[in-house]
Amino acid sequence: MTEVSEARGRIEVRNLHKSFGELDVLRGINFAVEPGEVVCVLGPSGSGKSTLLRCINRLEKSSSGQILIDGEDITDLDADVDRLRTNIGMVFQQFNLFQHLSVLKNLTVGQTGVLKIKKEEAETTARRMLKRVGLSDKVNEYPSRLSGGQQQRVAIARALSMGPAMMLFDEPTSALDPELIGEVLDVMRSLADDGMTMMVVTHEISFAHDVADRVVFMDEGVVVEEGTPEQVLKNPQEPRTQKFLRMVSEH
Repeated sequence: MTEVSEARGRIEVRNLHKSFGELDVLRGINFAVEPGEVVCVLGPSGSGKSTLLRCINRLEKSSSGQILIDGEDITDLDADVDRLRTNIGMVFQQFNLFQHLSVLKNLTVGQTGVLKIKKEEAETTARRMLKRVGLSDKVNEYPSRLSGGQQQRVAIARALSMGPAMMLFDEPTSALDPELIGEVLDVMRSLADDGMTMMVVTHEISFAHDVADRVVFMDEGVVVEEGTPEQVLKNPQEPRTQKFLRMVSEH
């Protein structure tokens, strides 16, 4: 794995709780992601995986606990959330591209508007990131003219254009046709090879086994089990993990 130039991208979650009214979605989550580490989060629907990612990116406000990004507590009332969020790239299930903007404009609008980068420099970065995901020829296309896999790769390139220290992926292949999943996972594999800190919520067990440094299994708002892919996926200790993996392998 290639060394990252700066050891940025550490995530630490301490006793994190999140409730929606009476519903406790996260119930005391503790774990850390080290710079350059790839952590895959598995679990059944409703286990709190996506909510966890959204709390880390401050799209959801946690109820209690701490989230430290490179040692800075983003749950602090005085935290500069917009600045911190530029360090955290997020890729969603649905691609969330601006349909009325070209691919190039999708990649430059955040750079010019949030990072205050000049248009020419933003476009240079955008073209470099599109090349990175294999879509140099789609620079002037509109999202509606792209396949789902291409749209998701544009979404990854857009996140990378902001120069994040880490990437969060929320089931990035779940909305894709089976034949398009591989092209997105290949891009994610190459990011992992380059030493990008990544947290990936996924049902792609083979990807988790091949690419993750660590696998976290969640259920009912808690971390049930975590360890290396070999430990969690091949030799799970907890009955809930065993049951989940059995169900996934049957489909």
